[in-house]
Amino acid sequence: MSKRFEEKREAFEILNKELSDLIPLEQRVQKKDKSPHVVDPHAHLPNDPSKSDATGAVPKEWLDEQAALHEKYKLVERVYKFYRNIIQNMSSSIICMDMAGHITFLNANAAKTLEYQVEELLGHPMTDIVAEPGRESKIIDRMLIGNKRFESKEVGLIAKSGAVLPIGFSTAPLIENHEQIGVIITFRDLTEMNLMRKQVERMDRLATLGELATGIAHEVRNPLGGIKTAAQVLEESFEDNDRRLELVSRIVREIDRVNHLLTDFFKFAKPVKPTRDHFDVESLIDGVYLLLAAQMNSKKIRFKEDFSSTLPKVYADPHQTEQVLMNIILNAVQAMPQGGDIIVRTYTTTVGESKSMIHHTDEFFDKNIPFVAIEISDTGVGIPQENIEKIFNPFYTTKPDGMGLGLSICNRLLTENNGNLHVESAVGKGTKFVIMLPTR
Repeated sequence: MSKRFEEKREAFEILNKELSDLIPLEQRVQKKDKSPHVVDPHAHLPNDPSKSDATGAVPKEWLDEQAALHEKYKLVERVYKFYRNIIQNMSSSIICMDMAGHITFLNANAAKTLEYQVEELLGHPMTDIVAEPGRESKIIDRMLIGNKRFESKEVGLIAKSGAVLPIGFSTAPLIENHEQIGVIITFRDLTEMNLMRKQVERMDRLATLGELATGIAHEVRNPLGGIKTAAQVLEESFEDNDRRLELVSRIVREIDRVNHLLTDFFKFAKPVKPTRDHFDVESLIDGVYLLLAAQMNSKKIRFKEDFSSTLPKVYADPHQTEQVLMNIILNAVQAMPQGGDIIVRTYTTTVGESKSMIHHTDEFFDKNIPFVAIEISDTGVGIPQENIEKIFNPFYTTKPDGMGLGLSICNRLLTENNGNLHVESAVGKGTKFVIMLPTR
């Protein structure tokens, strides 16, 4: 068998092993005079050995083997494209790293998650995107240990925008010729999962506190009724100029205040089951404004509306929605003692488009369900970042006369209506609450 035939066979054996190098193949062979000659495997070869070119006679067996190898080449190319298509379209993110810790490959989803173009990360050290101060090298070293798989519950990766993404990942060794040449890292962004976990934990806390509040409210409300009745009897027995009358009247007022607190406990612990209906949310906003207009004018607060002209009706309990709007707008008024602006904006969005939407039921895993968003922004004092996650917790308040149940009740009511409440704030600049309500 000719030397050229053997060289050609070796070329295709290499091709089988090195899928990543698949390109139109050209193999160098030698002419009779030992000078180099290029043979294209796709080129037409003569069927008649007597009509061979300067490379010499071409045996029939070489022609047959050439045709078989060409078919094998096309099959390998199809397999390569098939698997590459799978990897590039996987929902999981994949990064490959060599033994020096440099990125050698990443699929489209990995680049999208990290907000980079693929070529921007190729060749860069993996430590450049690991957001674990002082632990980057240790984490990479653990990934590269021997032929073992390595799993981590969570680690931070730095996106191009500078945001630190919590990711869960696992690794597997990348083997070639029985030798580890790198590692395959499979990961996914845990941001949404973490938000959902926090939401579940919050709901668990609310349920526990709700049961406690219900028990306390029942035990306290009954004796309060007797105390108030006795105080009112005393009130009627005193003359108008009797100094004791004011003391008894104060007892009645304080009992009323405690009763109001207990009523809030009940709303928080066992909210009334919503009676849903389709309604125009913008008319509801106008109604809330009319109720608070006098208070806003006295504090020099300007109320501005930016309503969508094509807003659909929402499907929720109108009375509970009004309670939520009243509470949030009143909070905005109280956050601007020196005056300012309240801007209410409405628009249509979907779960998939809105980063603020946290799923509450299986229904919302359809990311195309339309929602109406109501943004209520103020130019008040703002909320410190360390307090953002606390404001929906029951009994958390920064107001000297507050009970800390207002936003907890709002959050609970919206959850009962298959909606959501999200907040963004900056100290000294203001706060924005985003209410999400379903349209069906």
